[in-house]
Amino acid sequence: MRPDVIVVGGGVMGCSVAYRLAKNDVRVLVLEKSVPGAEASSAAAGILGPSVELFRDAFALQLGRRSRELHAHLSDELDELLGIDVGFRRCGVIKLAFDEADRVEIDAQASALEANGVRCDRWTREELLAEEPSCNPETHGALHVAEDAQVEPKTLLSAVALGAEREGAVFRTGSAVRNIILDGRQARGVKLDGEVIEADRVVVAAGSWTTLIPGIRLDANAIYPVRGQMLATRTRPPIFRRIVFGAGGYVVTRPDGQVLCGSTEEHVGFARGTTFGGMAQVIQTATRIAPALENAAVRGHWSSFRPGTPDGLPLVGETHVERLLLASGHFRNGILLAPLTAELIAEAIVGEPPSREAKALSPRRFEETS
Repeated sequence: MRPDVIVVGGGVMGCSVAYRLAKNDVRVLVLEKSVPGAEASSAAAGILGPSVELFRDAFALQLGRRSRELHAHLSDELDELLGIDVGFRRCGVIKLAFDEADRVEIDAQASALEANGVRCDRWTREELLAEEPSCNPETHGALHVAEDAQVEPKTLLSAVALGAEREGAVFRTGSAVRNIILDGRQARGVKLDGEVIEADRVVVAAGSWTTLIPGIRLDANAIYPVRGQMLATRTRPPIFRRIVFGAGGYVVTRPDGQVLCGSTEEHVGFARGTTFGGMAQVIQTATRIAPALENAAVRGHWSSFRPGTPDGLPLVGETHVERLLLASGHFRNGILLAPLTAELIAEAIVGEPPSREAKALSPRRFEETS
């Protein structure tokens, strides 16, 4: 059966788009070159923390908070539909201050958050250690935001993919898209190895690889890879109850004691793998946040590519090529912004007037028009 929409990419972004469209009775075909979630989605820490990641931009903060609340609804929805708990927990986040410059920064951050309606607390060292005793006692206090949350990315990815299939979406793995098939200024499908598949619309959710697909008229630097290295350990009892940021990194603790430590930001093209230098940086940061982690065993380490953009905002929505849409460029916030992205793509496909968010995230701001 001819699909209404082809989604290129089977990560959390592509699967979320497919799920939302399929729920609206759209015939969706998802094409994934490897297996769903083989790239950044499965490697993410699952932080839903716009108050730390996006506080410098009031608009981006608004997007992140809205999408975080969509996660709460999505979690309930997937639990009811599939009986799968995706690990959504409103655990809260902490940002540590290690010196006077950090104190000034978190005071400014708190003021910015409060000006945008986010309730937060400034903790003294004593208040911090009473709440999270494993934090470094040499800190000068912390910023605490209770409303932020976390999710388990691998479970979320599996659930939205299963949900999309339950609603009628079709997935094809091992399907590398060689180019977008154009008919003048209009997309009419995609070309695989020896096969052309036509559809009414094409949505590209290919992360860092988006600009490499011929037929997408983006500047080559509109979306670029940023390598992030992480490692995992486990502590009993769990070392923290909240997500803890500080010293240029973070420590995320799951309820079962799994601990995720990250992360580097490296502009190395598509060079894969973990490095001594990257791991040293992650370990130094994690142990500065929580000195007790010095005695923890490394249980795993990995890297992935985050899709960065020049202005720090993703590319979501319609392009100058008719019937071609993008859902990419989310950098560190792919998991956070997936539900909102799916909503914006669905609105564009059914022809709703573009919202303020849709206009601001339009891929047309980086497109080559010649």
